[in-house]
Formats: sequence, C-alpha cells, structure tokens
Amino acid sequence: MADLTRRGLLAAGALTLLAGCGKDQPRQQAADGRPRGEVTVWLHGSQDTGQQFQELVHRYIAEFKVDVKLLYLPVGQLDAKLLTAFSGGAPPDVFKIGHWSFPAHAKKKRLAPVDTKALSLQNYEPGTTTPLTYQNVPYGVPVDFNPCMLYYRKDRFEEAGLDPDKPPATWEEAAEYSAKLTTGDRRRVGLQWLYGDPQWALMTLTALVQGKGGELVAAGGAKASLATEQGLNALTYMSGIGNPKLSNPLGALGLFYSGEAAMVISGAFLGPALEKLGKDKLTFGKQYGVAPMPTWAGGPPVVPAYTWGWGVAKDSPNQFTAWHLVNYLQGAPSVTANLDNGIIIPTKGWRDAGPRGKSEIMKIVADSLPHVDFGPIIPGTLELAKAAAGAVDAVAHGKSTPAQAAAAFDSTVRLAL
Repeated sequence: MADLTRRGLLAAGALTLLAGCGKDQPRQQAADGRPRGEVTVWLHGSQDTGQQFQELVHRYIAEFKVDVKLLYLPVGQLDAKLLTAFSGGAPPDVFKIGHWSFPAHAKKKRLAPVDTKALSLQNYEPGTTTPLTYQNVPYGVPVDFNPCMLYYRKDRFEEAGLDPDKPPATWEEAAEYSAKLTTGDRRRVGLQWLYGDPQWALMTLTALVQGKGGELVAAGGAKASLATEQGLNALTYMSGIGNPKLSNPLGALGLFYSGEAAMVISGAFLGPALEKLGKDKLTFGKQYGVAPMPTWAGGPPVVPAYTWGWGVAKDSPNQFTAWHLVNYLQGAPSVTANLDNGIIIPTKGWRDAGPRGKSEIMKIVADSLPHVDFGPIIPGTLELAKAAAGAVDAVAHGKSTPAQAAAAFDSTVRLAL
C-alpha cells in the first residue's frame, strides 16, 4: 500500500535487526503441544514504531521460553526480501505481508496452512480470513484490517456552501460535491484519488465497477477486463475528479490534512494518524468527519478492503510454535493496544477492546463488514493492481482515453493471468 496507508507515516527507514536470523541454529518442532525452540519473524516497520509489539514479544519469550528473533524491514522492501528468502530456501518462520501477496505464495506451495491446534479460526469475524485463504485452504490470519470509508473536511464543505453534516452518500453526489469544492486552478479539489498506488487503484475500480453490476475479474481469475460498459464508466468517472498533479510528502493524507483535498477514501487508521499530525489543527467532528463508502444510486454497497496477515513458511521446522506465537500476538492485549492506533485485528468482540472501538469510525467499519470486498484472490493480484494503477493514471493525466487505457489493461492482465 502507499501514502494513505502507513507507508508515509511509519517512516520505516533503515533496516533494524533486533537479533540475528537465519538457520544457523537448530529449531525443533513441538511434539507435545508445547511451544519451544526458536522462531524468526519478519515484519515491516521498526523498533521505534512498535513499542507495544516489542513488549508483547518479550512477554511471550519470558512466559514460554521461546527464542523469538525479529527482523524489521521497510515496507517497500519486505516482499522482495521475502521472495529472495523463499528462492534461497531460507525463509523466516513467521512473516507479516499484505493479503494480495498470499495467493502467489500459496500457489508456489511456500506457505503452511493454519495450524488450528495452535490457533482457532473461529475467533475471527466472519469473512475476514477470506483474503488469506487460497483454494479453500486458510494460510493466514488478518491483522491491520481496513474496509474503506469516506473522510471529508467539514470546514471545506462550509466554505463551499455545502451542509457539513451531510456528506455524499452516492458516487453521483460525490462528483457533484467535488465539482463545487474544486477551484478553477484545481489547486484545491474535492475528492482526491490515491494516484500511483496499485492496491488503491484496484480497490477503487472494484467499488466503481462492481457497484454498477460489473465484474472486474471473472470467477476464478480466469479473465479480467476493463473494456466493459462498467469499466469504461469507472475510468471516465475517476478522470473527472481530483488532480493527479497535486503533491505532498505524505501523499493524499497530506493533501487532506492541509485542506487541499476536501475528501479522500481511506481506512480506519487515518483518524489516529491525523491526530498524531496535529489534533489542534484538524479535530474529528469539527474540521473533518467520516462517512460510509459511497454507492452508486440504487446500486448495492461495495466496500473495498485490504488486510495485512500473519503467515508461516511451509519449510519452517517449527510450525506449531510459529502459529502459537501468532495466536499470542493476536490476543486481547494486542487487539486493545492496536485499536488505539486505528489498527484492527478483527477477532470477535474487537469493538469492546477499548474506547476507540466505540468511535464513529469503528462503527462504520463494523457496519461495513457484510459488504467488504477484497478483490480477486488470485496469484496475479499484484500484476492486476499494477495494471489498474496504470490505467487510472493514464486517463487522469490525459495520456489515454478510457477505451485505450482499458485495452492496455486487458492486454497486460491477459498475459499475467
């Protein structure tokens, strides 16, 4: 994910190694149902951004006498380094990756199925493990679960003569409001898309295409097409809103914070992120609010979503302990602490884990659960997402017509799938 996720917020720079990693020391598989031995864990971020996580791991080490070795990686390097590790036959035992990466690894038989003796999938909200399941086999559990919603600047609405307590409920209204919120020089816009980010482009197209009754990817992932009435309509719609030439070090988040963008589509994490940037300047309920993901008028609700997930390597000699650790990391203390940062671990009862669970943002998340759509669960998801971003950006920058961009998308994806 890109700027409007935590890539721009974590500032996860240099590699941070808490302890050594690799297979230079023997690890043993638990035979008696007790965790033991050594487990290596790779995840994005740094020690500085994960104090609560560090404390939880140290408690696990003290309680179960398991040697846990952590490797923190910048989010942009994680997938590439993990792929190299798999190719070299030395993957970590546990890793945290985006749901979009699971199908490709599962197809290559790199992942261990969830060990239900160490971890119960019944503890998760219905449907939240779907994107981490491939060919009916669960390979991971969700952490940092984010259905999309609409964030809007109440102060910008008032300036434009719009009711700050009535955000757009439909895509038609969003376009109408956006036009009123956009200045003649387009330096201040209404709804701003996350240009250049593959996953967000794919999620946005999923909402717009499927909300019109279309299908971006055929069942089973055998075929994907934008060259349909619904696909062309989606590209045309997106090109008429926002300004791809606007920039900010924090991407669309920064544009929303500065007021240059009056509306953005984002996840639950954005509220706490805005608080960290400056509660005095941008306060929930005063300068900005949230609303459910828009729908097409008369159309069904489609709420695109993403999640990061914990996975375990098939080649790990210590799979039981690996899953046991994951289960511990998903426990009540972690759910509560993460919720304070807008990070949702969707175990049942997560909204009761802390005060933030009762917030308006989290209510929107809970209400959207029956309508979440993670997009295609296929090995070619990354290629599909890159092609989606290419199509959206080409039309937004006036380099292609919607028909040309759709044809290029179809041609690219046909080879990838």
